[in-house]
Amino acid sequence: MQWRQLVELVARGAGTSDPALLDRALERIAVLSSEVPDAVRLAAAKAIAGPGVPRALLAVFLDRPEVAAPLLAAAQLDDLDWAELREKAAPQVQELMSAQRSDRRDEGAAKTGLAELSVAEARQAPAAPSNADPPGLFRWECGPTGEIDWIEGAARAALIGRSLAEDFGQRFAARLPFKDEALVIAREGEMAGEWRWSGTPAFFPDTGRFAGYHGSARRGPDEETGAGEPPVEAPSLDSDHLRELIHELRTPLNAIIGFGEIIEGQILGPAHRAYRDRAAEIVRQARRLVAAVDDLDLAAKLQSGRLDGEDASSLAELLADVAQALEPAMAAKRVRLTVEPTGRTVRTALRHDLATRLLNRFVDAVLGAVTEGEELSLRAQRQARLIAVSLDRPRALRGVGEQELLDPTFDAGADSGLGTGFALRLVRGLAIVAGGRLDITADRLSLHLPAARS
Repeated sequence: MQWRQLVELVARGAGTSDPALLDRALERIAVLSSEVPDAVRLAAAKAIAGPGVPRALLAVFLDRPEVAAPLLAAAQLDDLDWAELREKAAPQVQELMSAQRSDRRDEGAAKTGLAELSVAEARQAPAAPSNADPPGLFRWECGPTGEIDWIEGAARAALIGRSLAEDFGQRFAARLPFKDEALVIAREGEMAGEWRWSGTPAFFPDTGRFAGYHGSARRGPDEETGAGEPPVEAPSLDSDHLRELIHELRTPLNAIIGFGEIIEGQILGPAHRAYRDRAAEIVRQARRLVAAVDDLDLAAKLQSGRLDGEDASSLAELLADVAQALEPAMAAKRVRLTVEPTGRTVRTALRHDLATRLLNRFVDAVLGAVTEGEELSLRAQRQARLIAVSLDRPRALRGVGEQELLDPTFDAGADSGLGTGFALRLVRGLAIVAGGRLDITADRLSLHLPAARS
């Protein structure tokens, strides 16, 4: 819907460099608003709610209190802006604004006093570790801007106020969970050395807005014992958090697609052919990202149970399907992919569609970095309760460390549109949700899937 696309684009700053274009977009939003159902307007208001929504766009939603409420709750306006908006609002919305303004003043006064409780607490001696937690582990929470504001089991002075938005920038911006990420807190003192951080995004239940992260950190790295197969655990995200995460990813992608389609279709006026071509490419790449989000959505729906029995998938058939689907692309790049024979009794517990998606994403991520004339082998073998599907490292990925390889900004010339690091991180996240994992060795990359019971 054009109205929804325009609203999301303006809310995220599109057109700020061109006031005339912004005015035209706002005029179009105002004209279409009378034709948009209240349910759609409310959904849009919740989706764009935040401190940076332009004042002119806020005014479009001030006719009904239920539609205006989520936007007003998140807005950060000075007294003058608040007063100007109040004059444009419907009477019932004016009452709501007056009540919210009063509440905010009371809350601000309370926070001023609490900020001075907080400084004194930070100067106290380090808190004793919780009896329920082992030594070398502490728990933490941070707000939506990233600053740690609660610690249990470690020295508060070393951590309170530290910005995790800087330490985990890509994941924080995308509201992604992270697990066992290495981070050095200090170079000396009792907190010195490397810690492994795990965190889960949180969202306000009433508005769905991002509330920050909570998690734990432990001493690391663990000693490698080399004995047995490490247990595979699904992340601590429940289905509600996953749905919120998927929403957080889809919303900006849909806005990008909408903006590109507006330029490509010249909805707001003529555009040069070069700009339209670039917009078409942006739309194409954004749709690929939406497909990746759809993969996450499918994994979330299946997270509560591992499908087995008659739904189990034959690895031989899956690998053959993947190789056949990739054949045209491999032929165009003159790349030879050899699929080593796999016993037909080797089966994964995952449903066929999920297993196919995971394998396609994995192979795409790796083969996207191949160069013309390379030869790679794809093979699978059962390892206890998991099945390892592995690929040789392409030349472009040889010698690249695991940390760099999984960096979202790393790109080895992948033609998947996602970038090598982003694509591999996506595969790893999907594998964990599905009950598997992604292993990276010096020569190969292996996707581990849960095996069907024999």
